[in-house]
Amino acid sequence: MDTVTELPETISVHRLYHGLYSGCGLLAALMFALMALLVCADIALRNMTSFSLSWTVEASEYLLMTATMLAAPWLLYCGDHIRIDLALQLMTPRWRTLFERGLSLLGAIICGVLSWYSLEVTLDTARQGGLVFKVLVFPQWWLNLPMIAGFVLLTVEFVRRLLNPVSVVKEAR
Repeated sequence: MDTVTELPETISVHRLYHGLYSGCGLLAALMFALMALLVCADIALRNMTSFSLSWTVEASEYLLMTATMLAAPWLLYCGDHIRIDLALQLMTPRWRTLFERGLSLLGAIICGVLSWYSLEVTLDTARQGGLVFKVLVFPQWWLNLPMIAGFVLLTVEFVRRLLNPVSVVKEAR
C-alpha cells in the first residue's frame, strides 16, 4: 500500500478504519462546501431581495468548528498534517523512527487528555441543562460533541502511528 488513501486489501478492521477516517475527510469537505453555499446564498438573497437567511452566520460557525474537528484526524491519517520534515530527512532511519514514536506518544497523550476533558465538560454541561440562545436554540452540550469525536479519533490515530511507525517514516522521505 503506497498511500493511506488506497483501500487496504487486508481484514475488514482495516477497511472499517480506512472508511471511518476517509468518511471524516469527506464529511468535512461537504461541510466546508455547505458553508460556502450558505454564505453565497445569503449574500445573493440580501442583494437581490429583501429576504435574508439570518441563521447562516451562526450555522457557518458551527459547521466550521465541526468540519475542522473532523478534518484533523483525516489529515493526520493521510499524513497531510502540518509537519516540518527537514530535520527528519537529516536523521538516520533509526533516529527518525524513535523521533516519530516520541511525537506520536506525545500527540496521543495530549489528544487523550483533551478527549477526556471534552467529555467531562460535555457531561457537566448536559447535567446543568444549559441552552444556546441565538438565532438557533439547542442544548449547549451539543457544541462539544465534535470536539470529543475529533480528539478521540486523533488519539486513536496517534496510537496507531506509535505502534506502527513504518508508514509514518515513509512520509518524511
